[in-house]
Formats: sequence, structure tokens, C-alpha cells
Amino acid sequence: MTNQPLRFPPALWAAGLALAFGALPAKANEFALAVSPPRFELAAKTGETVRAVAELSNRSDVPAELTFTTAEWDLTADGGVVLTEALKPGSCRPWVAIERRKTSLPGRTSLRYRFEVTPPPETPPTECRFAIVIAGGDNNVAPAENVKFPVSGQIALIVYVAVGDVKPVLKIVNADVVTIGGVQTPVVMVENTGTAHGRLSAFLSGTDAAGVRREFSPSTLPILPGETRMIALNPDNGEELLESEAQDPAQSKANEPIVFPISIAGEMNDSTNSFEFEGVFEPDVQE
Repeated sequence: MTNQPLRFPPALWAAGLALAFGALPAKANEFALAVSPPRFELAAKTGETVRAVAELSNRSDVPAELTFTTAEWDLTADGGVVLTEALKPGSCRPWVAIERRKTSLPGRTSLRYRFEVTPPPETPPTECRFAIVIAGGDNNVAPAENVKFPVSGQIALIVYVAVGDVKPVLKIVNADVVTIGGVQTPVVMVENTGTAHGRLSAFLSGTDAAGVRREFSPSTLPILPGETRMIALNPDNGEELLESEAQDPAQSKANEPIVFPISIAGEMNDSTNSFEFEGVFEPDVQE
């Protein structure tokens, strides 16, 4: 890595990819690297070492020259990702030991890559967050289907380590309608006053002003401690909807644009608790 921040565009989040890097192959000509699992969420005690192993697979027929570094990462307001090499104040990266800095991975082979994190004694409860950046030599990697965040031959594996008693405290502070990718979309603003990241999961349904019933699921973007983040409620147009359309042709209208206002209700989970949610979403009236 250089000292220049690496920026991952928010369009990758718009596809519902969440903050999980390097899950499936990234390809460029003969370079094809798969990294699993997509992210690590670990727990550690102060003064003790927690270890983990990622599996790297070279899906091409030629060797891959790989380098490994750690990095800081942040989410931008619009959901993009920024990686930086410089240590942040209070960074936990000095606690991190990685197995090696360079390796050559022969074609059609796999490697178990180890790393460990050792929080110092007397460390107060905190969530340690960092990335392991895997670079593929001089190859230029372009996004492939379901690849999380490859950029210029690099894949970032995100790691969270909960040290002590930390947890998210999520609160929905506003409901709104915003234009995302040219489409009016219901969103909620979610505040995290806790000490660890959290994500919303939910089973939501609603009926719009045209009488069309729809199912919704929240974006899986993480809400980091101390931030308030916009979370889109995305219409579910998956297999279950297609099956219901076959039984009820009227449900095909669920693929049409939402006619606002729409009432959405259901059960949400904030990573620690479940609660009932109900809201009316209506765009602001333009003068």
C-alpha cells in the first residue's frame, strides 16, 4: 500500500454486498484469488492472544505473487470504503501479527494464512477493527460477480475483535425517502451509541399507496460505534416473490416503482435485541 487512501465506491454497497471483503474470486487475466471467510468477528481477553486462519485459493493456472499488509478502514457517509496505511490514534494494529509479508501461491493451490491479535493487559473494553490487505503483484484486478472490494489487484479482509464487554446500541432516529441509484427508496437513520458495530436484520412488509404489498430487507451495512448511518430498506424481488407472482399475477406489480406513501412494519433485530418496527415513508413535497 501507499500512503494515499484507497477508496471503494459506494456503488458496490448498492448491490447489497455488505461490509465483507474478499469473499469470492477476484480476476484479471490469469490472476484469480479467492479469500474465505469474507470477514472475521472475533473476541479476545486482555493479555491473551486470539488466532484465526483465512484460506487463500489461487484459481488460475499460474503462480500468484502475493504481499500482505494491515490497514485502517473507514466508511464514508455514502457507504464507500477508505483504506489507509497510516496508524490512527489509538489504533489496535500494533496488537496484530501476520504470518508473512510475501508469498508465492502456485496455480490451483490453497494456502492457510494465519494471523493473531494480542490486546495488552489492562486494555479497556473496545472493538478493534483493521483490514488485512492482500495484493496480487502487478496484476490489475477488476470486480467479478459477488467479489466484495477488489481494487487494483488488492483484496481487503476485514477483522473485528471485541475486547471485553462491548456491544452495539442501535436506535432508529428517523425515517425518510431518498433517491438511490435514481430510485426513490425508503431509508432509516440508525444511531449507534454502543461500543461495537452492529447491523440491522428484519422481516418487513408494507403496502404502498397503490395497494401493492411488498417485502423489504435492510441493507447490511455496519453501523460503527458513535456514528449515525443511513440504512436503505430494499424491496425483496427474489425467488419467493417470483413464486408468489406465479400464484397471484397481481403480485407482479411489486416489481414496479413504489407509489408513496408506504407503511412498513415488522420485526427488526439490532444484533443484540429484537423489536417491533412500524413507520410511514413519504417523500418530501417539492415546491
